[in-house]
Amino acid sequence: MKAPAQVSDINKEWIQYMLTDYESKENTGTTVTVDSFETSKGCNTGEGYVGSIIKLQVKATISRHSAGGNPESKDYDLVIKMKGGDPRNDFAFEKAQVYLKEMLMYSKILGELDNFQKNRANNQFPISSPKFIYGKCTDEEFVLVMENIKGEGFYIHSKIKPFNFEHLKLAVTQLVRLHAVSYSYNQSHSFLDRHPEFKKTDYGIFFLKFANPALFDVQCEILKKEKDEDLAQKIKSNKKDLVKQCEEMHNENNYKVLCLIHGDAHALNMMFRYTDGDENCEKPNDIKLIDWQVTHWNTPVMDLHYLIYSSTNREFRKEHLEDILKLYHSTFVKATIDMGVEGLSWSYEDFKIDFNRMALYGLNKGFHLTFLHHCPDIVKRNEDEKQKAINQSNFMKTLQAPLLKLYNKYFFSSAMDFVINLLIKSYLIPCVKQITNRENEILASRILGLIYEAEENGLYGYFILFHFSVLRKSENICCPFMQASISKKSHRPPENILFNIICG
Repeated sequence: MKAPAQVSDINKEWIQYMLTDYESKENTGTTVTVDSFETSKGCNTGEGYVGSIIKLQVKATISRHSAGGNPESKDYDLVIKMKGGDPRNDFAFEKAQVYLKEMLMYSKILGELDNFQKNRANNQFPISSPKFIYGKCTDEEFVLVMENIKGEGFYIHSKIKPFNFEHLKLAVTQLVRLHAVSYSYNQSHSFLDRHPEFKKTDYGIFFLKFANPALFDVQCEILKKEKDEDLAQKIKSNKKDLVKQCEEMHNENNYKVLCLIHGDAHALNMMFRYTDGDENCEKPNDIKLIDWQVTHWNTPVMDLHYLIYSSTNREFRKEHLEDILKLYHSTFVKATIDMGVEGLSWSYEDFKIDFNRMALYGLNKGFHLTFLHHCPDIVKRNEDEKQKAINQSNFMKTLQAPLLKLYNKYFFSSAMDFVINLLIKSYLIPCVKQITNRENEILASRILGLIYEAEENGLYGYFILFHFSVLRKSENICCPFMQASISKKSHRPPENILFNIICG
């Protein structure tokens, strides 16, 4: 049966077909009759989902062959994901196989990994995500149906508040399970041979190729407005080397451990459940990961950087970063041992070298995500453009098809390099005044915290390239350039976190 492409396509016949398919997997011959159903919007403006999210509540009657045909009533509380209707995003997403990857994650991969850890480690490392109900992914159709876990008490953490230690600890523990289980699975099952769709693709380096130069320019613009000409000039002078380092840090050969990563591990892609009476939502006791569209095979420290620098503030990182890193590494090592991996050579020092090699990724991902999540102007502009694209006539969407093919042909050309850089800056630079005028305190504190923490950690200096190149040859090296890079400005703490982590 044809999958619905928009909410108006969801009808009784399709729901009965979809739910009968789901129920028949456990009880052959089961049929589902829909008594009534109701659809509603599944997420709020600005929550960052490119696709269409719809809530579906169904009251149905089930006839099970094993029960002698005696009918029973059952209510379903579901979430449906469909393409967003914006031809630009849909075109790029199809090229990057994000719809296919998310479908495979829910319908197949998560189940394979979970069965593996159950058999090897007695279910010590389950990977939690909403239950898969139904899905269809072809060149023409995409629909994904899952349980609505809000009914089980799971909610997205407020993006206004940074993660506290309990939230981050739970999120890291869930990510390390994904990493450790997939790494262990790969030792005996050759994951990418079985699932080549999860290889890193050219579209996966979009952020690396186009966004980083623009983000360094925006950081310079902020610092000029902050009257910190010295640091602005330092970033501008070193920009070419910084961009080069951003390219080099994505070389998979530089990392000891590769595994399946979430790829979009920020706060809005995690849902937490809280203890009864925890009105301030400070102590989560469970978590589920959602939105697996950019999952791929890569270094696990990429997920860690993405999560830590997009979901916490500078003060938290100063106090808890080392504790979080130790938690991650010890859990990874224990999990792989428990799942029978032999010969893993990834000491805590090796892990920190891998983590620090990806430091500029953490800076720029945190910088970019902070703008996207905490700048109302950007949220509104993105939503308005999305709605404008969706509301185009079918005739206008058809006219766009040749342009999108041309866009894809020249996507990685030098011409597109200039265009995309200009586009990113046009989005971010008009919002700089919200930081420099302190119109948006949350945005200002997060962005300035990232910039000055990066400077304290020596990330803006040319010497970091030399440091990483020799670090694996000598665990006891002490790099004087890092100490020299620490600013003496009163609003920057004197402690160099990255230097302490690397050099002990």
